[in-house]
Amino acid sequence: MRLPVKNTPKMLFIGTASRASVSYFETVRNHFVDRLGCASVNTLNLLENTYTYDELCQKIFSVDIVYVGGGDTTMMLKVWKEYKVDKILYEAYQKGIVLAGISAGAICWFEYYDNMDDISDISELDIVPGLGFLKGFAVPHYNWLTSHEKAELNRILTERKITGFATDDCTALVFKDDEMDIISCRMDRTVIKIP
Repeated sequence: MRLPVKNTPKMLFIGTASRASVSYFETVRNHFVDRLGCASVNTLNLLENTYTYDELCQKIFSVDIVYVGGGDTTMMLKVWKEYKVDKILYEAYQKGIVLAGISAGAICWFEYYDNMDDISDISELDIVPGLGFLKGFAVPHYNWLTSHEKAELNRILTERKITGFATDDCTALVFKDDEMDIISCRMDRTVIKIP
């Protein structure tokens, strides 16, 4: 789907994973408005506000970009499902609204994500169902893992026949139609496809 270029897009920030931190929202708004030229950045706070289904549709469908913050992926998806935000976001995805995010907000779009925030040993890795908008398993902060942890992750995904996308900090995966691009703002950071 070819989308029109927008020089000053409207964005919606969903900070559920960070428990709707006000300071996080302010940082995101300042960055996307002041530095990147968004026309506006609004927030969807599902933890402190009550919305009807129609209000949620209006908020999500009226923007060009939905940006999801980092934090607790499992808690975030549970809240989204209560409000049916997962269904609305899938419809937004089909309409061509850009869905983006960092950390939890990046991995939630895939079939599977990891529970690595809750474990001390990679062998305890649990592969958890995500939203399934994108095929595969997503791993953020790959550069934080030791060489042993990377090898173990590779073994687990190979055994389970699951394709993984391991992203270093300062990188982004961009999916458009059937194509994937990698963006990196540092020469020493990249994305690894596993296996």
